[in-house]
Amino acid sequence: MQMIRAINVITLACLLLLTGCFGLVDDELTTPAEGTGSGVDVVNHAPSITTSETLNSVFAESEQYEPYYNTNDQLEGFTFSLYHAAIDIDGDNLTVGWDTNLDGMIDVNATTNSGVTEFNIPVTEMNELDGFDYEGYYHSIFALIAIDEHGLGNSIFVETYHLDYNAYDDYTDGNLALYQFGAEDANGDTTAGTEDNLVRVTMSQGGDLNWASISVKISVNNGAPVTCDNPGATGGSCGLVEFGSTSDQVWSVGDGVTIVESGQDLCTAGETCDIKVTITDTREGKTLDESTSFAE
Repeated sequence: MQMIRAINVITLACLLLLTGCFGLVDDELTTPAEGTGSGVDVVNHAPSITTSETLNSVFAESEQYEPYYNTNDQLEGFTFSLYHAAIDIDGDNLTVGWDTNLDGMIDVNATTNSGVTEFNIPVTEMNELDGFDYEGYYHSIFALIAIDEHGLGNSIFVETYHLDYNAYDDYTDGNLALYQFGAEDANGDTTAGTEDNLVRVTMSQGGDLNWASISVKISVNNGAPVTCDNPGATGGSCGLVEFGSTSDQVWSVGDGVTIVESGQDLCTAGETCDIKVTITDTREGKTLDESTSFAE
């Protein structure tokens, strides 16, 4: 009898132990209740953004560097036209815009995820560069910001340079490279004829200039300016004969022109003529250089 009771006690203890084990395993494998989550973390990706250096350079030539002036002809600021593109691979709605003062907040909103945004910035909010020999250089850095509907964002910087053309008489391009030319007496003496060589003008610094946008005028002894024909053109009372690299359509550093009479006696025989040469970029409407030389 004692033996049977002992066996029953052992059997009951084993059942209780097994029941507890199965219950523990069952609790661990229980499927989460509906609406409590799948057990897999959802990853939210930050937006991807970019700008276009090529497009921004194109806009810079026409609008970005053009200052707007008040009635006192004082520089107030610059107009910017900057390109952007943004995408969110999660398909979230985006808020995109430009932070113009780098405080981490969007100051100018973009209306689409890609395109050009135009805005004005006063010079008081920009950095005037004083490390150059000429005044009128300004610098600014903007931030392109994109934030998704969950608050996750991304940003990149865009650096720009600006020039106030009215600050000085010389001309610089977008890379801050000053154009410089030198004029000197051309070979040969002046005569009573109408085909004399007058002066030679050589570019010593600057970028390539397309002849289609260049105008060269001369003033002889403070007389009325006369526009000379560009290389290959005819019809004016003076012309330009190119020297240096003449196989292209641009005026480059080291290249130059000889200004010659063309059907009119601009500087008479035996006379020393004071000739002022003015070179203009007609596309930009800016004077590149004014040089003076004597023709004898």
